Amino acid sequence: MNYQSIIKRSLLILTLSVASFGCGSGDSDEKSPADAMIVPKEQRFEATMQENTNSVPASEVNHLEAYDEASGTYTFSRKAKSVKDLQPGTVVLFETHSLRKIKSVSEQNGKIVVETDFAKLTEYFKDAEINYSANVNWNDPATASHTKMSIGAPYAVMGHPLITSTTQVVHDNPYSELKTSINGWKVTLKFTPIEGDRLKIKITAKKGNVCSIVAEGFISDFQSTGNISIANGETQNFSYQNRGLRGEMEVKFSAVGLGSEIAILQIPAKLERTILVYGIIPVTLRLKANLKILPEVAVGSSSQVSMKFTYDSNMGFAFDGSKMNPIGNMSSENPEQTGDNNTATTGIAGMGVAVEFPRFEIGVLNTVVVPYIVLETTHSSYLSTGLLGGAPPCHLARLKYKGNAGVTMSFFGVGSIHNDYKLFEKTKKWTSEGSHCGDGD
Repeated sequence: MNYQSIIKRSLLILTLSVASFGCGSGDSDEKSPADAMIVPKEQRFEATMQENTNSVPASEVNHLEAYDEASGTYTFSRKAKSVKDLQPGTVVLFETHSLRKIKSVSEQNGKIVVETDFAKLTEYFKDAEINYSANVNWNDPATASHTKMSIGAPYAVMGHPLITSTTQVVHDNPYSELKTSINGWKVTLKFTPIEGDRLKIKITAKKGNVCSIVAEGFISDFQSTGNISIANGETQNFSYQNRGLRGEMEVKFSAVGLGSEIAILQIPAKLERTILVYGIIPVTLRLKANLKILPEVAVGSSSQVSMKFTYDSNMGFAFDGSKMNPIGNMSSENPEQTGDNNTATTGIAGMGVAVEFPRFEIGVLNTVVVPYIVLETTHSSYLSTGLLGGAPPCHLARLKYKGNAGVTMSFFGVGSIHNDYKLFEKTKKWTSEGSHCGDGD
């Protein structure tokens, strides 16, 4: 497919009416997976290709029967006729799916097998302006029924580059309750779309008779916006934001004699939505939630918390060709105590529970470029009686909230951007009468 000629013919139509946008639908009697993807309300795509590039149209990608992301192996049915002509060394855009460099093409057992390597976006586009704005609505009937939950999905960290594990399983019902055991904790997770374009979440974690945690809240719909600018084979701009996301998180926990072992509960599930830009480029948002448990509750000590945090937020970043600029702010935030926040001990004790939600992982053309944009709220209670060392007593409840983004840009040909960026960080404290906690606590 010659994108230069198609783009010239199509840009005027796109400018006049985004509503005329269409996904590759495959054969007339088949539906494309792209039909379930989110269509941006605004989008722009102008591009020229590098030499030695090619593309496989969405109608042929519909005949993809298997894809092993770890090895880069595609298995197509014989109906994908143009795939047989792909040449080794060519950088190929598989529309609605991925971007790869061809190693070999062969026919095996009546199938077309394509072996590939990693390819950079700048190896495919010489010049490009790609941007979009899309509403991610949890109750949209056109896409909600096709929302995926991947069970056993990996915990995305700063990789170089990052791809999704092949061991994950797509759950038939993304809104069913997940029950699992992690590091000796019994954990449940449930997402539920509710009225008002909200997605409700409830996490429970229990460890025997010594600790019980309930984290419950919601996030609203929001605007996902992105921009990619490439000139002469070099990335000039890459920006992304989640705009207008409202949320709430309430945490209640109680612990008796839990000990001091830190637990990081990486819940093995992701709720997935995909935005399809110009009918070609998939931008996939994977939503996760995690817990971190930070106890110092010896035998004979106890700690409990009941706190809630509500907020409006904008979170993202912008790469301007030379440096990364974090973008993040909170408004209308309201940290509050909703019940008892107490710790009992003869010495020093306390406990904190950090909730990572929402935690978004973002992929472009099946490559993770943003391992996380995350809001973390830490709910804690602390008591130092002063009886052991003679220091003044301190009884403190605290709710800390911070935003971070991890960005890795090797896919865009920028190896120097591979870092964590702080978006914001704030703390609300409550001290009991007679406490002397100091500014450092």
